[in-house]
Amino acid sequence: MSDTQPTPEERDAALKDILAGDPIAMVKASKLLCYDKSTTSTLLRFLEAETRVETRHALLYALTWHGHLAQWDLMVGILKNVQEAPLVRGQAAEYLAYNFLGVRTDSTEFKVAVDALLEALKDPSPEVRYCAVHALGNTGHPPLLPVLQEMRQDPTPVPGWAGTVSSQASESMEWLERMHENRLKNGS
Repeated sequence: MSDTQPTPEERDAALKDILAGDPIAMVKASKLLCYDKSTTSTLLRFLEAETRVETRHALLYALTWHGHLAQWDLMVGILKNVQEAPLVRGQAAEYLAYNFLGVRTDSTEFKVAVDALLEALKDPSPEVRYCAVHALGNTGHPPLLPVLQEMRQDPTPVPGWAGTVSSQASESMEWLERMHENRLKNGS
């Protein structure tokens, strides 16, 4: 994956490919579009009209890396929507994970997201639980350590991910401590 802005031609092709339905093309397109923040409004428009799970996932993946906090409420809503596929809900949790440092721990946005993630820990889908554990570890909020400690009791393997809910909870505990140090340095 390149870490540079796509050319206009590459962007136009990727915007077509992300909707095309070909899984390989969609993955490639979402990885390319994640570096082009100028496509945020287009991707959001596509997401609003899209019903296919894999396409919604690809769109959310690209949006995750845009880092726009304006989509925070949208992602919380997707995570909370049990009608959404686990793959899509997991990607919404990943968006939260990678953008938590931009949200103060004493804000309403932080509380709403954490509440949604805590609820997701009870989800029947191991993928949703795994992604929720990952996101909670990225909060940098020490009061959540006991919750992650409790999730270490969930040995469920997660197809498509490395490890189990338990192994992710252990890793997330370490991440939480590192992210807490980052919050202290940044004053958030």
